[in-house]
Amino acid sequence: MTEDLVMQTANTETHCAMCRLDFLGTGVCPSGKKHGYVAYWPQGRIEIYRALQAGTLKPTQQLIDIADTCTLCGACDKQCSFITNRRPMIVQKALKEFVKRLDKDTLQKTPSDPVLQALQNIVGEQWATNDPVIVTAYTKTILTSSSTQTYVVMPKTTQEVSDIVKVANANKIPYLPRGNGTFLSVALETLLAGPVGLSNGIILDMSRMNAITLNDDSTTATIQAGVTAFDLQKTAASQHKRILVGEAEAYLCANVLSFGIISTWGNAYGWGADNYTDVELIDEKGNIIHHTGDSLRNPFATNHGPTSLTLRPSNIVTSMTIKLHQKSSDEHAMLLPFESLEDAVDFSLDLAKKNIGVSLAILSSKYFSDFICPTNEIAHSFEHIITKYFRINYIVDIICDSKDKRYVKDHANVIIDEPMMKTFVLSSPKLASMKNSEFLKKIAQKENPLKTLFQGRMKRMITKMALNPSPEQIGAAFDIDLKDFFTTVYKKPEMTDPIWLHEFRILPCRMMRQRMFMVRGGFMIAQKDIILKAYEILKEVGAKYHKEHALGFISFLDSGKIAFLEYDYYYNHTKPEGLQNLNQSIVESLTKELTIDGYLPIEFSFHKGLYRKEQVFYPFPKALTTEELQQFGQMVQQIVGG
Repeated sequence: MTEDLVMQTANTETHCAMCRLDFLGTGVCPSGKKHGYVAYWPQGRIEIYRALQAGTLKPTQQLIDIADTCTLCGACDKQCSFITNRRPMIVQKALKEFVKRLDKDTLQKTPSDPVLQALQNIVGEQWATNDPVIVTAYTKTILTSSSTQTYVVMPKTTQEVSDIVKVANANKIPYLPRGNGTFLSVALETLLAGPVGLSNGIILDMSRMNAITLNDDSTTATIQAGVTAFDLQKTAASQHKRILVGEAEAYLCANVLSFGIISTWGNAYGWGADNYTDVELIDEKGNIIHHTGDSLRNPFATNHGPTSLTLRPSNIVTSMTIKLHQKSSDEHAMLLPFESLEDAVDFSLDLAKKNIGVSLAILSSKYFSDFICPTNEIAHSFEHIITKYFRINYIVDIICDSKDKRYVKDHANVIIDEPMMKTFVLSSPKLASMKNSEFLKKIAQKENPLKTLFQGRMKRMITKMALNPSPEQIGAAFDIDLKDFFTTVYKKPEMTDPIWLHEFRILPCRMMRQRMFMVRGGFMIAQKDIILKAYEILKEVGAKYHKEHALGFISFLDSGKIAFLEYDYYYNHTKPEGLQNLNQSIVESLTKELTIDGYLPIEFSFHKGLYRKEQVFYPFPKALTTEELQQFGQMVQQIVGG
């Protein structure tokens, strides 16, 4: 194990937080599960090791416990290999070796103070600390810089959160709640760091607040703020129900609050306040308040409208009562490939307006390839093949019942059905290896390569003979010592079940394979010309600043009246040049988006998820005038502290 390899692994940490979910059936890090603080999870130990090597952190007694409680069980290697193709256990080993070499007599002592004592009186001595080693673990996921006056506190109840806010106010100390830190890990590299992060003060780590209660009405569940979308979806599935799910690792309350939950299921299940019946909040004075459909009180200081831009919540959500949606036993998944975005938009808009598809979205070839392929290299080659030879640039992605399936079959040119999707998943390494195949070159010369591939005898030949799909093929794509493990994983039916994969959303984090991305896009009136204009603007800015860039997905709300478009700018977060021009691309893309009639950039929907969508999106704003754009620029400078 060389130090270069250790640091390379440490520096590529993306803080996806998937190591905190048992999505592979391995169990999660026992140390993290027991001790709670991010410092005890693999991602936290990585930040600690980086800081120790950089000389910005002096070891404390707490470091010994953090290193010693790592069992080197290997769960993090399996989880990270699946998601980001990284092996973080070498950093965990390096930290243990670093601690072994320490002169224990030189360990720093962390003095207590009245603020810490007050916090510990609220949550217990174990769950509040100002130890620099534990604090350092929150770097890049909420903490923007080293600080001598930062506390981490892990409340368990709403009353404890209320009391913490009162302590902060009494001592005139800033505070901010933290979920799993995944959005913040993207934002803190950019000009958004100030608006969304904390340089000093009290970090409220909400992960101990993880209780789920299924209510007697069997249509709702009450959850605390530390419940992940993945864990609630598991609970809902046990009752043959599902939730509107955002990212698997996201804390669901925070996801509703901040983004309103952006999902492929939105046309059927709604957005934001469509998905809860009650919210418990702590206001800026520490008061406990409830926000329900019967309440007229606006729970936010944030006003509605495109001139109200804030990236920081004014209240802390401590629990929500979330709607559970009944699952049908009659659900089918289909992928409809398209060469042009215009045709994909036409087809999906028709479906959305007819309420066809409980889940409905347009995916880019890049998204699709990243999701289903086991490694980054395979994904690149796979995308090259499906775009060059099969002319698949966009995919309309549908889950629907048998009646709607018949409509789709009657109107679609080509359909990739569930067996063919399974083939794609289990044969992606083989297909990727056929990059210069004469066979594929001949297929590409056909008038319609997709029909040639997916219909009749050719379909059988390519799936059974040429591609030879199997779990063993996927297992062989991983490191040799993990081959048998991943072969077994891919024998599980859910790993090739598109409905399960949509429902639990464990694949999107593969976008973060040893790199980062900045989300651009927003909501708009679901009209083809508006969608295409937004796409072209975001594509143009990405190209101008020489970013790897691609459409992510387009989804729908309100029976096809509203569309959401995500466009992503990728960058290498381990190198200064990777961040070059990123801030300019954010500002320029946002400014150009504001010139579109009927369009609301995603930044203006942040922290409005407790409004109903009718209050946020209707009516959609007009494009800003030249004078208004100048005023907007001044407002942005104030917000980002420019």
